[in-house]
Amino acid sequence: MNVLLVDDQQSIVDSLKKGIRWERIPADNVYTACSAKEAKLLIMNFEVDVLVTDIEMPEENGLSLVQWTKEKFPDIECVFLTSHADFSYAKEAIRMGGFDYILQPARFEEVENVLKKVLENTKRKKRLHKLQHSKNYVIKQRNTILDAIISHISMGKSEEADYEYDHFSDLFQFDYESCAVYPALVQILRWKRINYAWDEKLVRLVLGNVIEELFESLNGKAAISGMDQDMFWLVLAAERGRMDFGLWKQRMEEFYQFMEENMEFSLAVYPIGEGAEQKFSAIYKNLSGRLQGNGGKKSGLFWDNDGQEPGEPEEDTVKCAIDYIKKNLHKNITRAEVADRVHLHEDYFSKVFRQQTGDTFKDYVQMEKMKLAQELLVKSRLSISIIASKVGYDNFSHFSKMFKKITNKTPYEYRKENAKQ
Repeated sequence: MNVLLVDDQQSIVDSLKKGIRWERIPADNVYTACSAKEAKLLIMNFEVDVLVTDIEMPEENGLSLVQWTKEKFPDIECVFLTSHADFSYAKEAIRMGGFDYILQPARFEEVENVLKKVLENTKRKKRLHKLQHSKNYVIKQRNTILDAIISHISMGKSEEADYEYDHFSDLFQFDYESCAVYPALVQILRWKRINYAWDEKLVRLVLGNVIEELFESLNGKAAISGMDQDMFWLVLAAERGRMDFGLWKQRMEEFYQFMEENMEFSLAVYPIGEGAEQKFSAIYKNLSGRLQGNGGKKSGLFWDNDGQEPGEPEEDTVKCAIDYIKKNLHKNITRAEVADRVHLHEDYFSKVFRQQTGDTFKDYVQMEKMKLAQELLVKSRLSISIIASKVGYDNFSHFSKMFKKITNKTPYEYRKENAKQ
């Protein structure tokens, strides 16, 4: 540590330099100056860690010197020495970032103790600065390492790719005590405007920012690698144990929906679901297979454990939803319930359902309930109140009102008319 002593009286700086036991602090070099102007020259030409200065000096006082120092060299710690026990001085010194305030005359031991504290604080700052520098370097390397993993696997070097992927989570050591990673393959299918495409770096930035924002509550971090112009590997990292498969799936549905609605391109997303912690060669084979099955034609979210055939994710999802609806017409079925059943975000499920059926979820369920009620009215001798309960209505008058709205007849009129036929 290098120390600069500043006082307009030569005798005081000489006394401090000789009286303080610098080896106990320890200090490597001790410089002295008798004016702010001289101190500035020393600071600009020599490495200074701690500035110890008097406040009241002719021409330019110590407060002005510290202000200049903090503006030019913010890492230098500053300690004030003064013979005036005026609180306003101390208040101003603290406001300007002074580390401590020593009232003269002070014992050498008192100055030594203050300088020891300054040294510890300086060391701590340097450690944090070094750590931050290392962290920033590692963050920049995440995408580079992921690029290398993708490059090796595409060249058939599976063992190298698996080894690198096994240690990929180590790159997030600054963010988590224990890290789990969740990979997904993102394919840009087509741009929504002719002759309009973004730079690859911009696409990477957007993909990473969106996914990190969706997982902000978990402090999620993303790494992105581009295989070619329209293919990207996305790896999300999060604290192990904080994110279950259900949350991962829900956020990926939101990610796909947001990208489809707000970006200039249409895309297909192939995420690894449960069992994400496997060899990268297995993950690559899994996702590449689903990519080939889709043929690069349809947008959507292609999960590996939904029982869907590649290329028909939305149709199969809606078919499963319809099957569930028809088997549960006796209940008050909600959109959220069915969306959860087919593992889709509620809003996205509503959009897909309407695209495939032409009806809103509510209208479709209502129509199916009334179709079953019509069938039971004609083919059974059940009372109308029992039929109402079999299609999920606890209130008979409400059922009768909805039935007439759809068929233009009351349940009694419908049964009577069809009985004659």
